[in-house]
Amino acid sequence: MTFRTNRMDTINRLAVMFGAPIMIAAFLFTGVAMGSEHRLSDKYSLEVDPAAKQKLGEQTFNEVMTFFQAAEKAIETKDLEALMELYSDNYSNGIHDKKAAKQIWERIFSTFDAMAMRHNMKLEKISTEKNMVIFQCNGLLLGVPDIKKGPITIDNWNNQEHVLVKEAGKWKLIGTYGPERKRLWFDKPMHPLF
Repeated sequence: MTFRTNRMDTINRLAVMFGAPIMIAAFLFTGVAMGSEHRLSDKYSLEVDPAAKQKLGEQTFNEVMTFFQAAEKAIETKDLEALMELYSDNYSNGIHDKKAAKQIWERIFSTFDAMAMRHNMKLEKISTEKNMVIFQCNGLLLGVPDIKKGPITIDNWNNQEHVLVKEAGKWKLIGTYGPERKRLWFDKPMHPLF
């Protein structure tokens, strides 16, 4: 009986030693695969009110989500030209225009090596033709200017309304509006994209 108990203990230890890591790896692999459908990378997260899909319809919802995913990819890869393609030529944010937004992103990209972003969005309004949408957004943009000091908040926003319009078949950001407050580097309140 003693031999059998020792043998079972050994088998149990081996199962824990070798089986648990395999199960954890499988769980993590499937978790990453499922999570990638909802986020571009581990550094960027976009949560959208589920009612938006029903209100916009599947096609318009997918087009708008493609716009936001393209913006996040451009920011993550620091592709300024791709990012600026997402702005309307008529972009307005207070006294800022598309040229000012480009200068702000140039400065952010040259200062921060790594960035992370979080967005929580709720669909506020849709035009009758579904060629203009307004999302209310709360979010945070972090960056790492110095690896020794760690991340800092580049920008955060509360209840900002992001207005997108469809121009020549493509969604573009035409404006961002919301409560004014001072932000890093800006003489006037400005949140350049989200």
